[in-house]
Amino acid sequence: MAFGTTIQDEQQSRRLKSVILMSAVAFFILILLFRLMYIQVILADENIRLSKENAMRLRIIIPPRGRIFDCNGNVLARNRPSYSICVLPYKLRNRSSVIASLCSITDSSGSAVFDSTELELIFKKASYRRFDATRLREDVSMELVSIIEEHSMELPGIIVETESRREYTLGASAFHVLGYMSEIPESQFDSLRQRGYFYGDLIGKSGVERRCESMFRGVYGREYIEVNAYGKSLGPIRTIPRIDPIPGNDVYLTIDARLQAVAAEAFPDTLKGAVIALDPRNGEVLAMYSSPSVDPNIFSMSSLLRSRNWSAITADPDLPLNNRAIAGTYSPGSTFKLITALSGLEAGDFTRDTRMPSPCTGAFRIGSRIAHCWKLTGHGRLNLIGAVQQSCNIYMYQAGLKLGDKTLNTYAHMLGLGEPTGIDIPGERGGWLSGEEAYNKRFAKRGWKWTTGLVLDLAIGQAQVVTPIQLALMAGGLGNCAMLYTPFLIKDQRSIDGVVINRHQPKPKRRLSFHPSTVDAIHEALASVVLPGGTGGRSAVPGVPVGGKTGSAENPQGDETHALFVACAPVENPVIAVAVVLENAGHGGSVAAPVAGALLRYFFAECSDGKEVVKKLGADSATTAQLHVRAAPMVDAVKRLFPRSEAP
Repeated sequence: MAFGTTIQDEQQSRRLKSVILMSAVAFFILILLFRLMYIQVILADENIRLSKENAMRLRIIIPPRGRIFDCNGNVLARNRPSYSICVLPYKLRNRSSVIASLCSITDSSGSAVFDSTELELIFKKASYRRFDATRLREDVSMELVSIIEEHSMELPGIIVETESRREYTLGASAFHVLGYMSEIPESQFDSLRQRGYFYGDLIGKSGVERRCESMFRGVYGREYIEVNAYGKSLGPIRTIPRIDPIPGNDVYLTIDARLQAVAAEAFPDTLKGAVIALDPRNGEVLAMYSSPSVDPNIFSMSSLLRSRNWSAITADPDLPLNNRAIAGTYSPGSTFKLITALSGLEAGDFTRDTRMPSPCTGAFRIGSRIAHCWKLTGHGRLNLIGAVQQSCNIYMYQAGLKLGDKTLNTYAHMLGLGEPTGIDIPGERGGWLSGEEAYNKRFAKRGWKWTTGLVLDLAIGQAQVVTPIQLALMAGGLGNCAMLYTPFLIKDQRSIDGVVINRHQPKPKRRLSFHPSTVDAIHEALASVVLPGGTGGRSAVPGVPVGGKTGSAENPQGDETHALFVACAPVENPVIAVAVVLENAGHGGSVAAPVAGALLRYFFAECSDGKEVVKKLGADSATTAQLHVRAAPMVDAVKRLFPRSEAP
């Protein structure tokens, strides 16, 4: 009986084990069936997409970026073809093998083209965007492109992309006007992707490139290309229609490339500062140069070279990226004496013949303070015209005391000082006009209070903060005495076929309405500065009446004063206004006026508007010949800078 029970128990145990084994097998088969259904049914669309991507790849076609031209149709920025070596992470099979193959490639000198450590970092970064092409090397030679193509079997996922890069014909002389481009930072990519940008895209970072980014960009095209297992292109798939890109629009500027080159050539190499010229009749900026500058073509170099240059630029204590023409802030110095003279004339307190109670003896006492004139021996008793011509401080001290800070600032504001001009590129600063209310507010934390004696500094331009473009606007306004226009650089937006899409219309900024006697006196004072005996004689132009004013502004950062000069010509109906600021350079008449003179002489000798003025003024042949002789050095300089036939 016990023996039969044992057999029965063993059989029952075997059946139980069989059931457990069959259940386990059934369970695993069920899991496989569910997994198969999940892959083939639930993930069907995704897998179909992935299988197609093994045979095709979407290629984004970047449209040609819009070009930049000067007012005469000369190209300032254009595009050139370029090749980049990129990686498509989702096509990589063996990352270490690909890196090893890339590192074995050498250039004509036998040096390795790629660095394994650098590649590891790029590949790791690229893995976060598996379906985006990430650049390994930019702007490479055709020799390297050929090598990559020849070794395509060893380099799955490594592709060659064709793109365009920006080329700037004027180099450093127009950097602050045109700006530059750079790759979209990782931190900004997600937000810009919503606006149609792709990973690795370039975007305008400053100047016209930034201001007109939407105009230049165009509309991207798309096409599907057939690829092999290594990610290499086998050509477009004809059954899927290609979407052609739409080129970006071209932009025509008010800048004259030749005048821009003259401004850069005339500017002393060792000095910092800015020069700007504009047309006071409509606000067109004819030239804008800031020193030191940067060659924007370095931003179109390969990433390695660009990185080296960028490090040097950002470490430069002279801050070459700053556009001093619109963002450099300086005291106006004696150029502000024109505002003091205008305030006295227009307020009815002065005439051109007004003399102050105290003649200039070189010093002036107010309370316990003794304020000096730049000429320690004094100018004697001057009228208003003589005071402007000789830039007499003592005369202006007394004028300032008589007029007060509110009157002076009323006319300073009227002529565009101490506030942004509204120019159409980013980065402009506004400056500041001192006065009792502004001073007390600005220095409240220090406990400083406005006193009457501070108006002396105000009257000679040592208490305010302005920009060079504001000074040019002021000079033009004092010349035409009718209207201030908002300065602008962007004149036309045109299609690639030359059709005008948008044209800028001059925008009146402020109407000027002065008494005729005021206008006559201001014009006489302006002209006297450039005539023999004045402080600005080095800006004279044969056959053309030039008006100007020199200035030397105190500089808390250096021993030498800032040198300033403003000018307009012809003085009574100007077609050009110029402002020059040279940091730590000394006297405006000896340093800044020659820069303005070079610009003015070239303008009236070579530029169409200038030549037309000379013709209307009826200059005789001898005067015209003298003008061309004086302008010859800059004419030759422009020819050297533009040796090619298509140059300006």
